[in-house]
Amino acid sequence: MSAARPPRVFRVTGAVWLFGITAVIAAALLVEATVRSGIGEALLLAPWLLLLLWVIHVAGIASDVRADTTGVGVQNLVRRTWVPWSRMKRVAMRWQLELTLDDGQVVRCFGGPSRSRPRRLGPGRTREDADDGAHDGIAKLQRLRLEADVSPEAVVLRSWDRPAIIAFAVLAVWAVIAIVVTRFS
Repeated sequence: MSAARPPRVFRVTGAVWLFGITAVIAAALLVEATVRSGIGEALLLAPWLLLLLWVIHVAGIASDVRADTTGVGVQNLVRRTWVPWSRMKRVAMRWQLELTLDDGQVVRCFGGPSRSRPRRLGPGRTREDADDGAHDGIAKLQRLRLEADVSPEAVVLRSWDRPAIIAFAVLAVWAVIAIVVTRFS
């Protein structure tokens, strides 16, 4: 019944804004290149701008931590790891979120929650009025761990983000074609 709840997603702060601003700038540059030099030149410029957007997407938006009552899903760039709560010994924050497994392996989370700074108190508010614990991602993970559906035979799953890797391969081939076209024409 509690597993039907959608997973809690922790993303890198500000990544969507950075991606949006960069996408607008890239689109403006491509439109400007098309107007000045034509569609052919814009197509030779496009893979470089799209590779930049790919890097921002993979590092900032796709890299995240998703947690629910069954476990934690971690995506670090193009690598995915699913860790069931029953296999997790410790959830800690060092420089980044670290999940220590029962076999001693440590899964470090590139994107994900961080400890919140203490919030500023407005005029007339006391520390008791501030809800510091509600904004702490580590505390939210600990609460999910306490609500966990424990399955002793659960396994840690590792995989690759195939769509991101395929997109990178297409962009890399496109960039190589752009280099070949500009060098030999």
